Amino acid sequence: MLCKIISISVVVFLGFVTISEGMSLRGLGADPRCRCIETESRRIGKYIESVELFPPSPHCKDTEIIATLKISGKEICLDPTAPWVKKVIDKIIANKSP
Repeated sequence: MLCKIISISVVVFLGFVTISEGMSLRGLGADPRCRCIETESRRIGKYIESVELFPPSPHCKDTEIIATLKISGKEICLDPTAPWVKKVIDKIIANKSP
């Protein structure tokens, strides 16, 4: 009888740990992988409404720059090595400095 109770307790505990671990990153709004698969390097500055900069993290080794377009609201990934994107990043950083 005691063996059954211990076995059931272990199974329930493992089930709880598995479910909570799978939900932990999603519940915090964190994506456990890189957001950008492809990047845009062409000059599209005049079509951009806003830009978000995501530094490297444990889940993605790359710096990711995601731009939202004015007309469609579509989000696209920008190539951080493109010269015009570097200028946009420098401008964002300069505006955030006190």
